[in-house]
Amino acid sequence: MKKSLFFPLMLLFSLFLISCEEEEPIVEKTLSYVTFEDVELTDSVWTGSNGAGKFSASGFDFENSFSKFDWGSSWKGFACSAKTDTQTAGYLNEYSVIAGIGAAKSAKFAVVYDTATVICNASVKLSSMMLTNNTYAYLDMKTGSLFTKKFAANDWFKVTITGYKNKIKTNSVDYYLADFRDGKTFISNSWNIVDVSTLGEVDMFSFAFDSSDKGVYGVNTPKYVCIDNISYSEIEVSAK
Repeated sequence: MKKSLFFPLMLLFSLFLISCEEEEPIVEKTLSYVTFEDVELTDSVWTGSNGAGKFSASGFDFENSFSKFDWGSSWKGFACSAKTDTQTAGYLNEYSVIAGIGAAKSAKFAVVYDTATVICNASVKLSSMMLTNNTYAYLDMKTGSLFTKKFAANDWFKVTITGYKNKIKTNSVDYYLADFRDGKTFISNSWNIVDVSTLGEVDMFSFAFDSSDKGVYGVNTPKYVCIDNISYSEIEVSAK
C-alpha cells in the first residue's frame, strides 16, 4: 500500500506560511510632554477639594483623594500648584516647590503626596520626568522638626516610580531626593531629569516613598515630591 504524502506536505506548507508571516511592527510616535500649564488653579493650587478625584493634563489623569472633616481636611495623590515659597517651614507650605519655580521656568507643576497613580491616555513609552523636593520636605530634612530628624550620615529619602501594563508591573525606578550615604550630603533643591525609560511600555504608573527616618507609623520624612515635564512617546502597531 502506498502511503499518501498529501497531509505531510500540507503540514509543511502551513508551517512555512506561518514562519514567513511578518509580525506587525510596533511604532513609537514623536516624543511628547506632559506639562501642567493648562490646569485651572484656585489661589495658585488645585487640591482636589471639588471632589473630582483627579485632574487631567495632556490627556493623562492624575488621581487624587480628598477628605473633609469638621476640623479640617486631608488629601493624597496629586495636587497641582504654582506656589513657590522656599522659606516657610511646615506642612502649611506643602504645595510649594523648593526650586522656586516650575521646571524649565514653567509656572505650574504637580505635587505628589504619600502614594499616587497616573492613568495614561494610551499605551506609552515613558522617557523621563523632572523631579525635586517640595519646600516642606526639604526644610524638614535640612533642619529637622518636632517629628523628623535633621539628615546626617547614612540618611536617605527616595521616591519609587513603578510602571504597569494591563495591571502587571513592568519595572520600577528609584530616585533619591536626599542621599547622605557614602559621604554624600545631597538634598535636591533644583529640578533634575530622571530617566524612567526602563519602565517600558505602560498604561499606568505610580509613586511611593521610603526613607531611613522611620518611626512607629512608618516613614517620618514628609512624603512629597514635585514633578514636571513628563516626556513620553505613544505606542502604535502599524498596519500591514
